[in-house]
Amino acid sequence: MESPLQLLRDLLPFAASGAEQKDMAALRDLRDTITGLSPQEAVAKLAGSVLPAAAQQPNLHMRFKLLEDIRHEGEQSLPLLEGGISQAVLPLPMEAATAALHADNLLKGMAIAYGGIARTIIKSQLNGAMSHLCHRSIQRAMAMIARRQLLAYRAYADPSATSWLTLHELYQLVRGPQPKPLDGETAPIEQEYLGALLFAFVEPGKFPRAELDKVHTCTRQLAAYATVREADANTGTSKPLEPGFLIRPDEGSPGYPLTRLPAGLSIFGSMVLDCNQVLAALDRNITRRPGKKVEPDLDAPPATLQCLRVSIGGKSARRFSRTHFRPRGDLVSGLPEVINFLDGNAFSRRSVDSASRYEGRDFLSSEWSLVDESPDGFLLRFIKGEKRRIGAGDIVALQPRESSKIHVCLVRRISTSQVRLEVGLQLLSPQISVVDVIADDTPEQLAIFLHSLPAYGKFSGLIANPGNYRTGQTIMIKLPGRSLHRRIGTCMEANVGLEFFALDPLPD
Repeated sequence: MESPLQLLRDLLPFAASGAEQKDMAALRDLRDTITGLSPQEAVAKLAGSVLPAAAQQPNLHMRFKLLEDIRHEGEQSLPLLEGGISQAVLPLPMEAATAALHADNLLKGMAIAYGGIARTIIKSQLNGAMSHLCHRSIQRAMAMIARRQLLAYRAYADPSATSWLTLHELYQLVRGPQPKPLDGETAPIEQEYLGALLFAFVEPGKFPRAELDKVHTCTRQLAAYATVREADANTGTSKPLEPGFLIRPDEGSPGYPLTRLPAGLSIFGSMVLDCNQVLAALDRNITRRPGKKVEPDLDAPPATLQCLRVSIGGKSARRFSRTHFRPRGDLVSGLPEVINFLDGNAFSRRSVDSASRYEGRDFLSSEWSLVDESPDGFLLRFIKGEKRRIGAGDIVALQPRESSKIHVCLVRRISTSQVRLEVGLQLLSPQISVVDVIADDTPEQLAIFLHSLPAYGKFSGLIANPGNYRTGQTIMIKLPGRSLHRRIGTCMEANVGLEFFALDPLPD
């Protein structure tokens, strides 16, 4: 058994021994070998060779310094891999999947190595003398886990259960058996933890991949307004139900909305994430006047902030029950492709119609299984066909097999795993038309006219390329045999691929 003095020598940052200096020199040489490698090769080298060598350093202060060096080195390559995964088609092709695996391996290894420092300090009962190193290590470990989870969301995949269990465990190491708010040097740990939870609770699969970084930044800012308390006998039973979530540290998940707790769920040992002040912070941003400063200052459009509020406020329950059936359908995605598909190129189910179909079509379709259907949407599962950069907020046209009916929908949710890709679609209108739109100061454009919008109100809608129209502008819509005059109303949805406007009627 080691003496206390020897244990202190191993733990505290005394001068390195000759053997340690040799190990450090060898590690520096190993790290130098990544120079000139591609980002994927560099990350693989860091995860496979450099990181394991650094994690064996017995001096904990020196080990932390080495991990920090590796973390900074990884920042030269990781953002490039993460950006490539965000841009990749779905399901992920082999190259993107391999890059994701290497990035995940490095982040996972870093989380384990940082967490190992903290656990060694706590196990050796030196967390009093080395509390600063312990807390910094836990914060770094949590940050690596949260980044792993964001990496999964970039491909619309769910984070692993192990990542959630580890995140809960690290938080419990600092919080201890006595529930109390974290402050001082432990406050950043709680920020990391609550930020990861809030990001999961807003359901990243509902957002376009291009918006994930912005949503992630917003949830990290909002985490400062969330609080944690112990669950009690009244949790989930008060009327009206408070905005918040039940967290079970023994489960590999972020938790459950208080508005939709599973029947029979035990709350023993659970915590409650109180989101009242989070909603207040969102409301200040949603309702603020131009030029007015608010705290926190969330850099996101009002539509995104409203979506965050709906998710955190627990108001996003499904309006209709779903029926289960398994027909198949063809899917076309992207506004130009959907317009081309609708404009005389929709697949006919009658062989006699094939002669009149335009063969030089400018769209590619894929085959999907219609897993569920409700009055206002569908759940589809990818079978085969052209892989596309499909994302939440995209417009798609769905034509079930053995049917001439075409459904124009918006992608509301995406989920990927190693074996399947699923998308949730919101049906927009029972009647749609491809139309020419004429405006005084805008060239004539093709757009999609939605004759009615049952889910939104008693008005029609227009989906067009972004940047063509503005609220308040008067337009003329050319339909077969007649023209409609409308005023551009509220922009209900906007992203890099489309703008979705409500239309106010004018006298024809």
